[in-house]
Amino acid sequence: MKNWQALLFRSFREGSVQVWRNRFLSGTTILLGALIVFLLNFIFSIEFFADLSLKNLEERADFSVALREDFDSFDFDALKNEVGMYKTDLNLLPAQNFQNFNLPPRLHIKFQSLTEVSEIFDILKKPRYDSVVGTWDGESEREFVIIIDKLLKVRDGVDKASLWLVLLFLAGGVLLILNTFRIVLFSRKDEVFIARFTGADAKFIAGPFLVEGLLLGLASAMLGVIVFILILRQIEVLPGGEIFLHLWNNIFSGEILLAGLVGILGAGIAVRKYLTGKFTD
Repeated sequence: MKNWQALLFRSFREGSVQVWRNRFLSGTTILLGALIVFLLNFIFSIEFFADLSLKNLEERADFSVALREDFDSFDFDALKNEVGMYKTDLNLLPAQNFQNFNLPPRLHIKFQSLTEVSEIFDILKKPRYDSVVGTWDGESEREFVIIIDKLLKVRDGVDKASLWLVLLFLAGGVLLILNTFRIVLFSRKDEVFIARFTGADAKFIAGPFLVEGLLLGLASAMLGVIVFILILRQIEVLPGGEIFLHLWNNIFSGEILLAGLVGILGAGIAVRKYLTGKFTD
């Protein structure tokens, strides 16, 4: 245990020194990494905003179905039970009489999930419920379904784009750290060779580089988060408070941890070739 503690202490000490020793390269890497983290947070914000907007629309999404004046109560209860299996709020609106027209009784459906709209409409159009449902307004149905489909496509498009962009930026982060340590190791290959020649084991050599990668990743993530928060406060179009709470509760901590792991991964890949096999230029 003492050996591991000594190794960790030495790795953190030497890694911190190397960050300062290569401060220009380290600073450039941190700034580029912060840019990647900033863009990731922007993507997460747009995705959250799209989901939030869709939820607000779901709360207002409703549809009224005209019923027959003398509908069968048994079939009506069956219809309510079948539709009630989905995430909906159902209300029976009584018939209303006005001077120029009369409104038949109506079943008011408030949707809680837009993905279930088409399935619920299929239930309402079943021949079994012809004794309950009055004249079906096909035009209103088409307009409603078209709007819902467009909203769902927008959300699915945002989710897919977010996933691919996140993977792309993560790959970019790994490549950034990898190239940084290739430059660092190329300038310090003689030190690594001497350490191997004198019998130092792999963890003794790689430890400071891994810690340096960890520190660069953590610094990049924290700088990117701070800059994003400052800029988010200036964007009035987006609900900054709700986005901040979402990112604070669900994204920032994992993002900082992942950035540190990406730094370790990039440093590990770069230093690996110098730890085994024949030493070459």
